[in-house]
Amino acid sequence: MDHSANEIKVGVVVIAGFIILLGFVGAIIGVNWGEDLKEYHTFLRSVPGIVEGSLVKFGGMDVGSITKVTFPEKQEGEAMIELTLKVDKRTPVKTNSRAYLSSLGIMANQHIEISSGTPTAPLLPSGSLLLGREVPTIMQMAEPFGEVAGDLKVLVARLSDLFNDQNRAHLSSVIENVDHLVAEGGGQFLDMSRNMEELTGNMAEVSQSLNELMAKNKGNFDETLIHLEKTTRETSLLISDLRESLVQFENVVAANGASVIEIMENFQFASQNLEEFTRTLKEKPWLLVRKAAPPERKLP
Repeated sequence: MDHSANEIKVGVVVIAGFIILLGFVGAIIGVNWGEDLKEYHTFLRSVPGIVEGSLVKFGGMDVGSITKVTFPEKQEGEAMIELTLKVDKRTPVKTNSRAYLSSLGIMANQHIEISSGTPTAPLLPSGSLLLGREVPTIMQMAEPFGEVAGDLKVLVARLSDLFNDQNRAHLSSVIENVDHLVAEGGGQFLDMSRNMEELTGNMAEVSQSLNELMAKNKGNFDETLIHLEKTTRETSLLISDLRESLVQFENVVAANGASVIEIMENFQFASQNLEEFTRTLKEKPWLLVRKAAPPERKLP
């Protein structure tokens, strides 16, 4: 059966349109035609804005998408959400890389970002578990500001109560009294300030005089310090000699203890004899010139 040229052209256009349509549909649903991908699994506690088809980025560059968002079959401990990621095979996902929730701006869609890891870490094989990292969302970070806003409201209310009419009147009275005190004592404050300036000037002059005195007598001070150091050194030597003499004396006493005791006893005996001799001379002084006592004189 013969076909006209127009029919052939129409058929070619229809087939090309059908192929283009398949390409658009594949791009929309995330079908990768002949593309070699790696698959990873990760677990996160919260994934707001993440759905199947959400982007996966590595260093800010699109490298894949989320193909599955589900709860794991076995939940142990804290509830987690399992994500299946498919990325380009050339993506250098390391064993210490981490998957975390990220966004390019406040109004931008959420995506999963994979950190680069360390240069020396080995590559993570396809099908492995990619550890997740929890990152606070903007709403979570805004919660403390809400609490602070509440505290600010309470603070403003308390300040309003503090500065009521009565307290404002009292504060005004205090300010007036301070102004009156300053007005009356202004001269005294000025005199005190001038006295302080004079005192500061005198102290500066004294300090300068001391500096000049130190500069003029620096040589004498140095010489005095040298003599003092020499005297200290000689005193140390003298003390050392005295210690050695005491040690030697103790050794002599220890070695001649019996002789020393005997000498002391002899000295004590000699002292007693001398005392008796002195007393005898006082009582009988004629013993110095006679052997016997003089005859008694008869009274006339």
